[in-house]
Amino acid sequence: MTQFTQDPFATWHELAQKTQEMWLDSAFVFSQRTQMLAQAGINPSVAEQAEMTQMGMEKLEAVGESSVAALQQIGAMQQALWSKALQQNQAAIAMVAASMASPQEALAAQQQYSYQLLSPELLTQASADMAHAILHPVHKRTTENAERLREEND
Repeated sequence: MTQFTQDPFATWHELAQKTQEMWLDSAFVFSQRTQMLAQAGINPSVAEQAEMTQMGMEKLEAVGESSVAALQQIGAMQQALWSKALQQNQAAIAMVAASMASPQEALAAQQQYSYQLLSPELLTQASADMAHAILHPVHKRTTENAERLREEND
């Protein structure tokens, strides 16, 4: 799982920025490619056919990479959850053992047990990291296409 950052909103803010950038670039790429397809009509040139083929391949590659990223993130989260469950079990055993000792030891064991619980902050961070990983391949291709098409139009 991921490390908790000091600013829990930073990851989500970055995700929102990347999403907005992707939407704007997607709109530009869509308008450029739609115009190209409309101008090509029923007899597209070799370059236009290559662009159309590239459109389809990019989408398939991005979906595949996003799926792999999601599975990797889920695997990491499951591993972290199992680790936390083991830690909780060990803390519970220690708490039971300490309850048979002094009140100070029992209180220390209870505090240790409460710290072993899965924190919502870490789970939120892991969710944001998963969203980043899934969005990255799509964002990358969209941004690259927008830059390439802007250069071609200049």
